[in-house]
Amino acid sequence: MREIFIGIDIGTQGVRVVGLNTEGVTVASAETVFENIKTLNEGRHEQIPYEWWNAVVLCLRKVLSELNRNTISAISVSSTSGTVCFLDKNYQPLLPAIMYNDKRSEKEAKILNEVLKGLTEKMGYKFNCSYALAKILWVKENMPDIFDKTVRIVHAADFITGKLSGNFCISDYTNVLKSGFDLIDGKWPDEIEKHLGIPVEILPEVVPSGAVIGVVSMSCANETGLPAGIPVVAGMTDGCASQISTGAITPGEWNSTLGTTLVIKGVTEKILKDPLGRIYNHKHPDGWWLPGGASNTGGECIMRRFERSKWQYLENRAENIAPTDKLCWPLTGKGERFPFIHNEAEGFEPMDCDEETLYTCYLEGVGYIEKLAYQTLKSLGAEIKDVVRIAGGATKSALWNRIRASILNKTLALPANTQAAAGAAILAASRTYFKNLTQACQNMVKITHYYEPEKKWMPIYEEQYQKFIRELEIRGYI
Repeated sequence: MREIFIGIDIGTQGVRVVGLNTEGVTVASAETVFENIKTLNEGRHEQIPYEWWNAVVLCLRKVLSELNRNTISAISVSSTSGTVCFLDKNYQPLLPAIMYNDKRSEKEAKILNEVLKGLTEKMGYKFNCSYALAKILWVKENMPDIFDKTVRIVHAADFITGKLSGNFCISDYTNVLKSGFDLIDGKWPDEIEKHLGIPVEILPEVVPSGAVIGVVSMSCANETGLPAGIPVVAGMTDGCASQISTGAITPGEWNSTLGTTLVIKGVTEKILKDPLGRIYNHKHPDGWWLPGGASNTGGECIMRRFERSKWQYLENRAENIAPTDKLCWPLTGKGERFPFIHNEAEGFEPMDCDEETLYTCYLEGVGYIEKLAYQTLKSLGAEIKDVVRIAGGATKSALWNRIRASILNKTLALPANTQAAAGAAILAASRTYFKNLTQACQNMVKITHYYEPEKKWMPIYEEQYQKFIRELEIRGYI
């Protein structure tokens, strides 16, 4: 009986492939890093699409060596959001893929905000250089010979899906957001072709994430060892796939991923619009919305400020120090984008503070920004239930989880597997084995620990949070 689901994630540094059973248990996994990551001058970042594929093949072969290939039921792919490839008539890449973090298209993003003002007001976001459509317009204006040869523009996940199935013409709800697709009316805006000169026929057809778009081709089967004929389903961006892996997939449910930065994503019945452009809305496979925002504040502050060899010592000491009566906002660079936008904002920390106390303050400062983020979402009309799912490397700190729970006054739930590849595997199962995504998550997402707010800490943190807000106001950040 076929009950193993394969998830593939194309990341910034490499590829990860996992196989999950119907209970969400990882039965096989593999990962590899890219050998050639191109960082060019002027903030340009590129990758070679065939390096993605070679890494996928390598990982698939490793995974298939650990399980019975006849048990595989379906496969799906997640990837970085905003990364685009330009393909010729044979679906071969015409140039390296332009990455999501490539900054060459800042001018084009400004043009898009003028030409597509109706779309941005409708969807509640603003184009910037991380958006795929800005990169597409840049290629059209600066590499016309390449653009004229382009027959299909795809996202990173779409390219791998095409290699699996032979179908390079379809993308999903989440990947097309940054390419300018109108997720409310379900079409490419007329202005894209009429005013920008980008033919709509070279853009992908759009389906819900999880929809079956083809089957593993015979050529793919020969190359990878996958069984020919198993369903290939439309994928997702890595952020949305990570959200799925936590089980935050029905209205009112939210997930905080605290890694290098803090990313908050949830589910609402209606689109959550923000006139200031701090958040964006992906579309849920079942018709709801997936609003979210990403802060520049996050776990990077610990990596930069404190020696790794001291982390455990500082963690043990902080256990007896929290909560502090000091204010800290551990922003590592200049500028914030969520829960507020201020390009010149700078972090702050207490003066004349010993290292153990400062470490504790850093944990608390991230928690204060997280609380402001949820209050901002609530002010925009979001429902936020009492349990918040958590993910990211920072969840390894039980103390940090307890501090955050106490600041938020929410129960924090830690799932067993919060990787994008796991979310892709759950997505693969959502319409091929289960009735929908909700049922798939109910069966495949397991919570390993709940962190409750510390009642004795809560009033102290509420008082400190109000002081934190006043400090941000004094500095003119909010």
